[in-house]
Amino acid sequence: MRFIPIVLVMVIATAPGARAQDKQSSTGAVQVKRKPAPSIVDRYDFGGQVKALEGDISAPASSLNVPAVLPAIAGAEQVPKDFKPRTDVPLTEAAKDAVRVTENWMSEPTSASPGPDGRVLFSYGTGLPTVVCAPLRVCMIELQTGEKLVGEPHIGDSVRWTVSPALYGHGDSTTSIIVLKPSTPGLDTNLLITTDRRAYYLRLISKPEDYVARVAFAYPDESGDRKWQQHLAEQKRLEEERTHIEDLPAGAADALRFNYRVKGGDENIRPVRVFDDGKKTYIQMPARAANRELPVLVVIGANKKPEMVNYRVKGSTYVVDRLFERAQLVLGTGKKAQKVEITHEPRG
Repeated sequence: MRFIPIVLVMVIATAPGARAQDKQSSTGAVQVKRKPAPSIVDRYDFGGQVKALEGDISAPASSLNVPAVLPAIAGAEQVPKDFKPRTDVPLTEAAKDAVRVTENWMSEPTSASPGPDGRVLFSYGTGLPTVVCAPLRVCMIELQTGEKLVGEPHIGDSVRWTVSPALYGHGDSTTSIIVLKPSTPGLDTNLLITTDRRAYYLRLISKPEDYVARVAFAYPDESGDRKWQQHLAEQKRLEEERTHIEDLPAGAADALRFNYRVKGGDENIRPVRVFDDGKKTYIQMPARAANRELPVLVVIGANKKPEMVNYRVKGSTYVVDRLFERAQLVLGTGKKAQKVEITHEPRG
């Protein structure tokens, strides 16, 4: 048997990148050396004790003088599994007594009684009033008439509750309102309202469907005083509105004629009484008009155009030096002017 020699030829393929690297090495190019990623020591400077390292960082931490806080920063795996953060603080006996006083006040029975216009009345200062609201419903807390808010109300949960102000009435009879709307049921928080008279502290609860539409307060400590104040104010108003005309001759009361009709205007410029004595006309304004801008009096002539007329004002009464069939009290100018029509009606 003859053996045929076999020649194995090995072809070693050189990658283009390797050839390029060899070429660069032969030409004297700078060789690139991989650098390890920076560790937690590189990223933090603990008061200048640890600086960024450029070389080998395999040295033990003790030789680098790394602070003891480093393991806590390096990762959560360094925190003991049984570690629990402190969430409560022990109370002193005085603090415990204060908490008990507050709890007793909040647990005092607070009765709700029906008031006018669907109001639910709570007695102010007795226990903790609870306002029940529901999503997609509006609840309102009504303050005392004339009471003014001081700053914004403070609510414990401002994210899931909407608190908005509102008003109704005008002048001294203006009433402030707090409008409440919860976003979801099952909420329980508290609300503080500060005014120029007092502070209100309430509990707010949201239910799926149950709600109280209108909440107001009764003020037992002030009810008696308020009644007397209203009575005295009414007496003073009647005295001020009582007819007292110096130019009216004595014994002429029987000659007075009150057949005048008053129409238009608001209560601040509308006369309370108009009469004449056969020679002069008297227009008695409300007592509060003395502290306000008075309207101008004009007489409507036969051509239905306003005419100036001689008059003077004594106290709250216009004294006109003539009789007229029709006149106007005008306050302001242009389209925004307020007008009161005064018409003399013949006796039937």
